[in-house]
Amino acid sequence: MIPFIQAEFTTKNKWLTQDDMVDIIALSQSLPGIIAINSSIFIGLRLRGLPGALMAALGTILPAFLSIIAILVVLVNFEENFYVQKVFTGIKATSAALILDTVIRLVRSSLKNRFAWAMAAITFLLITIFNVNAAWGILIGALSGWIWFVYIKKI
Repeated sequence: MIPFIQAEFTTKNKWLTQDDMVDIIALSQSLPGIIAINSSIFIGLRLRGLPGALMAALGTILPAFLSIIAILVVLVNFEENFYVQKVFTGIKATSAALILDTVIRLVRSSLKNRFAWAMAAITFLLITIFNVNAAWGILIGALSGWIWFVYIKKI
């Protein structure tokens, strides 16, 4: 959903800047819960305050919830069907493509200098190769960014 959210709020309606969107996505990923719901709450809060956050959350949750209930009622009788299984294979492939598109967009908009690229690479290696918990990666990145900004970039 992130590419759709990003396109709707930054490109189409221009309610948020690209940098605002990157910040909202980063914050949404850092908190527990579903990123689409977290980001919609932050966007609603930024645009219309607490009522906007509540409406954004309901607007994000209810359609998906009701759709899933309807689909489950229908598909419970067809879960072993060959065609239904192929449809779900296509859905998985489409989801992977949307996630890849989001990653590419976020990399382009947030990694603007060598330090950012280095931190992204180091954090990726720590999490994937050395099996460091992602929360530690976030904390290390935040501390490194703070040190970079306060002590190195100001010089």
